[in-house]
Amino acid sequence: MVTAVIDPIKFEVIRNALTQATEEMAIALRRSAYSTNVKTRQDFSCAFFDRNLRSIAQAFTQPVHLGSFVRHVPTAVSRYGSENLQPGDMILSNDPYGGGVHLNDISLIGPVYWKDQMVGYTACLAHHVDVGGGAPASIGAFREVFQEGIIIPPIKLVAGGKLDDDLFRLILSQIRSKRETSGDFRAQIASNRTGAVRIAEIIDRYGLNEFDRYVDEIVEYTDRRTRAEIKKLPSGEYSATGFVDNDGFTDDVVNLEVKVTINESGVKFDTTGSDPQRRAPVNSTFAQTFSACAYALRALMDRDLPVNDGFYRYVDVQAPEGTVTNC
Repeated sequence: MVTAVIDPIKFEVIRNALTQATEEMAIALRRSAYSTNVKTRQDFSCAFFDRNLRSIAQAFTQPVHLGSFVRHVPTAVSRYGSENLQPGDMILSNDPYGGGVHLNDISLIGPVYWKDQMVGYTACLAHHVDVGGGAPASIGAFREVFQEGIIIPPIKLVAGGKLDDDLFRLILSQIRSKRETSGDFRAQIASNRTGAVRIAEIIDRYGLNEFDRYVDEIVEYTDRRTRAEIKKLPSGEYSATGFVDNDGFTDDVVNLEVKVTINESGVKFDTTGSDPQRRAPVNSTFAQTFSACAYALRALMDRDLPVNDGFYRYVDVQAPEGTVTNC
């Protein structure tokens, strides 16, 4: 069997076109948003996932979202069921135990169709000004997640291109900043639609078979480069300890421990030994811990290394359940 040759020029064109599609999603979101959080602080991220829910391209806006995105999107789609998604649909979720981080970070995910074939997903995550709960901005000295605001499992907010007004009113009724929040949600819808149009244009130009083939090569290219970057790091085991002064309710120090193992198979972060979870807002979800570890590793690598599934597969995070690093 003869393997088709990868054209290096076409490869670079498609790779950069995919990245620019997500960057244009970010531009659409920022320009359309109402809140300072999105327009000025740029506390949001955008990405494209293929039909197998592999991360393919990401806009670099909020680094800490990058790793959590690759946990949240596949989990949300799997829980909702990809078979239940049709053209023009979008699902909303901020579930912290379904790959999310904290409740203010809400993801909107939509399938991308090309000539009746589902080819992937566009997704954008934005930190919303307020999601209800016991304090303005939904940030306070709370002892359980239900006090923080509305918890949204994967639900279909947009069906066939039309916003579900009943669900929208239900969500907004829990929230203080109704104007900003409704504007930011609509900006997220615009962002996903922008990405879907750009992905379809790429496929129009090169055809679906070529698109799929080069998407696979983009992931494998990142895989090769990530392995090469890891080889530059000194192999071995390294450990560190840290702490948070208190948990907000008591003066007890919150202890953190990590052991980092670097070898040719990747980088393993093991947070065994960190304190048990607290009834206080100092805990991290697994997705947040994964994201912090992935970002630390990415910061040690070549600046132009693409970030996609080919990179994340080398990040192994072990965080025991019930601890402050996996509450």
